[in-house]
Amino acid sequence: MNFKKRISIVFFFSIFSCFLVPDSLYSYLLFIYRPYFEKKPVSRERKITLHGEFFGYLQLPSTFPSYNDLSGMTDRWNYGFRNIIYLTENTVFLAQLLTHDDNHSRTKFDWHFSLRQSLLEGIVLIICHDSNHDSDHMSEVNQSRFYVNRNYIGLGLPSKKGDFYIEPFFWYLLKNTKQKGYLDLSGDSPRYEYGLRVGRWIDDRVGIHFQIFYQKEKFFSRGQTYIADLIIRIRLLNWLELSAGGGIWKDIKTSPLGNKQKFYKLTWGVAIPF
Repeated sequence: MNFKKRISIVFFFSIFSCFLVPDSLYSYLLFIYRPYFEKKPVSRERKITLHGEFFGYLQLPSTFPSYNDLSGMTDRWNYGFRNIIYLTENTVFLAQLLTHDDNHSRTKFDWHFSLRQSLLEGIVLIICHDSNHDSDHMSEVNQSRFYVNRNYIGLGLPSKKGDFYIEPFFWYLLKNTKQKGYLDLSGDSPRYEYGLRVGRWIDDRVGIHFQIFYQKEKFFSRGQTYIADLIIRIRLLNWLELSAGGGIWKDIKTSPLGNKQKFYKLTWGVAIPF
C-alpha cells in the first residue's frame, strides 16, 4: 500500500472516530509489543511508512466513568488507532487516538503523542503529550472547567530478546500539566510516574502485553494511585487479532477527602494491525 493510501485510511478513521464514536477517560499509550514490524526510517527511505493498528473493544464488566471529572455513565465502548513512524534508526514517533462511548452517546476522546530517542544501548529518552477532551459534556471540579492535559519527559530502559520485551520507565510531569490526584480528584497534581512494561509473543500467535505505572506527587512519597493493564492478542490472520484483557486504576492511600477508590474493567474486542 502506497503512502497516499495509508494517509487516506488514517485520516478517514480519525474523522470517523471523532464524529461517530466517543471518547475515553484517561489518556496514556496502550502497550502492544510487535517485534516483527519492519523498520523503514524516513531518514533512509525518504518516505513515511506507517505501522500500528486499528482497534475496538467492549468494556464489560466495567466501573470506569465516562468524563474527565470522573462522572457520567460507565465507559462502555472504545475505538481508536495507534501509529508508529521510524524517523531515524534511533528515533521513533508514536501517536494514538482513543475514543469512548457510554452505550448511548459519545463521551470523550484522548490523544497521545510521544517521541522516543535512543541515547545509549538500553536507554531511551521519552517526550510525551496527552490530551483528554469531553465530547458534549463540560467537566467541572470545584466549580471550574476541568480537562486533562499532560506533558512529561523521562527515560526508559528497554531490553528485548526475540519475542520477549521488558522496559522499566520513569518520567517527570511538567508544570503545565493539568491533572488532579486520587480518584476523587482531591489531591495535588502528580509530578512523577514510574512503571514497567512487559511483552511476549508465544509461537507468534498469542501476544501477552502488560504495563503498570504509579503516580506520585513527591519524589520520595508513597504515591497516590497506580494503573495496570493486561492485553492478550490472539492472531487469527496477519491482519486480524482477537483482543481480551483487563485493567485497574486504584488509589494507593486514602485521599484528603477520606476516600480510597478503584475502577476496574474487562475488555473484549478486535485489532487490525498494519
